[in-house]
Amino acid sequence: MNYYGGQPVERPPHPPHTRIGWATGLGLALAVLTVAAVAVLNLVTVDKVIYRPAGVHDTLGELNGDPIVHVEGLETYETSGSLDFLTILIDGGPRSEVTGWDWLLAELNPATDVYDADLIYPPDVTAQEIQEQNVELMSQSQLGAAVVALRAIGIEVPEEVKVAQVIKDAPAADTLEVNDQIVSVDGTEITSPEDVRVRLQDYEPGEAVPFTILRDGEELELDVPTGEGDPDPLDPDAPPRTVIGVYLASDFELPYEVTIDAGNVGGPSAGMMFSLAIYDKITPGQLTGGLDFAGTGTISSDGTVGGIGGIRQKMHAAEDAGVDYFLAPAENCDEVSGRVPGDLDVVKIETFSQARDIVEGLGKGEDVALPRC
Repeated sequence: MNYYGGQPVERPPHPPHTRIGWATGLGLALAVLTVAAVAVLNLVTVDKVIYRPAGVHDTLGELNGDPIVHVEGLETYETSGSLDFLTILIDGGPRSEVTGWDWLLAELNPATDVYDADLIYPPDVTAQEIQEQNVELMSQSQLGAAVVALRAIGIEVPEEVKVAQVIKDAPAADTLEVNDQIVSVDGTEITSPEDVRVRLQDYEPGEAVPFTILRDGEELELDVPTGEGDPDPLDPDAPPRTVIGVYLASDFELPYEVTIDAGNVGGPSAGMMFSLAIYDKITPGQLTGGLDFAGTGTISSDGTVGGIGGIRQKMHAAEDAGVDYFLAPAENCDEVSGRVPGDLDVVKIETFSQARDIVEGLGKGEDVALPRC
């Protein structure tokens, strides 16, 4: 109490203590900056494409209550275990936007991959065009899988090789047309798209190659120009390949009805697993022996297994699903080596018959020599 003029005067109370310590202040400042940075990153879009792991689906199982693989006209048999195909989510490009925040989180996630958009999609392509292409590729993949499985049990399936697409400004752009049927190349009968690719390698890039084709029912003899393509992915030191710049596809007449319902999944990468599932269903015994396999890879009508995109994401999905073995295309070995997640057991696959023999041998408990990347 103070005194003023001899009279006591009551001192007003102290105001409450409001000072903030330097550590608390720094923390608050950083929090504000972080919130602001996240807000800004969510407003900014980047020209990137992000691959993320997605679903795991058993080709021997069901989708919406119906079997994924269904065969009519042939006796089918009980199966066991699983033959999973895997999917990825793709953000960015024409179908969606990628924010700066999405990009940052993806760069920090070991299960995702980030690419420049122009490395994934051609310029001016639309989301609708991408969807239509994926649907067509899935359809071709399912058809090829059925052909391979049926041929594996000795059923003959006639095949016609046709031009499915001509790349703009390709060497053969002014010579070949969509739906041209390739009958022979330099006198060699063509029974699969791979036959064309192999025969072209007898020529140097830039040389014209004699083709016999059927166009609108008329047989034509054409000299088809060639160009230089990328080296064989399985042998990067090999010389450049000779190419004509077209996509080839096969038309088949299946003697039995084989249907595959993969839902809204598109693309060709489930081909190998579809072929194994069909084969398992139309042959006695249980191919997997109760083991759980996952895998990926395109399938050609001659049984060749081809490389795919998103192999890292599919390995992560398989690891999370706890499968016994993961079947990976040999063409993807450069992306597999040193990047296998956890304890995932990855087996290198080049052909359908190799994949079938490995699955069957492991299913029987045999000591199988497993090829690795």
